[in-house]
Amino acid sequence: MLANAAISALVNLLVVAGLPFSLYLVYQKWRHERGFGECAQRAGLQFGKGRYLVYSLAFAFVVVAVIVIWPPPLEPFVRSGSPQQVFRGLGLRSPALPMALLYGVVKTGFTEELLFRGLIAGSFSRRFSLLWANLGQALIFLLPHTLVLRVIPEMWCILPIIFASALFQGWVRIKSSSIVGAWLIHASANVAICLSVALRTAS
Repeated sequence: MLANAAISALVNLLVVAGLPFSLYLVYQKWRHERGFGECAQRAGLQFGKGRYLVYSLAFAFVVVAVIVIWPPPLEPFVRSGSPQQVFRGLGLRSPALPMALLYGVVKTGFTEELLFRGLIAGSFSRRFSLLWANLGQALIFLLPHTLVLRVIPEMWCILPIIFASALFQGWVRIKSSSIVGAWLIHASANVAICLSVALRTAS
C-alpha cells in the first residue's frame, strides 16, 4: 500500500510538474538563454519574502483547525474513485501518516503548486496586473478540480472554497515570488483531510 502510494506520487510529480518544468527550461534556454537557477527562481523555487511564509503558516493552521473541528462529511471521501478512499480504516497507525504525506506534500501539494502557482501564476504575474494574474491562475486551478463532481457531485460546495484558497495562495506566490507558502497551505489541507478520513473510519 505504501509502495503504491510512493509510485503514484512519483509518477504524478514527473508528469504533472516535471514535464512542464522541463519544457519551460528548454524554452527559456533556447529563447532567452536563461540557466537552471534563473528558471527555478522564476518558477517560484525559492523561499521568497519571509512575512508571506508567516501568513501562509497562519492560513494553514486555520484550515487544519477547521478540518479538525468541523470535518467534512465522511461518506463522499470513502467512495470508490475518491483519492482518500485508500485511507479508509487505517486509523493513525502506519502506513497512514507516510501515505498522507506522500499524497498531500508530494503528489498534490508540490506537484500542483509548481504547475499552477509556480509556472502559470508566475508567468501571468509578469504579463498582467496582480488582480488579473491571480484571477486567471485561480480559474485555471479550479477547472480540473471540477472533475471531483464526477465522484462526489454532492460536494459541489467545496469548489468556491478551492477557488478562494487558490486566490490566497496565488496572492502569496506572486507577492513572495515563491511557491513555498502556497505549497505549505495545499499540503496541510490535503494531509489533514487524508488523516481525518483514516481516523474517523478506524475500526
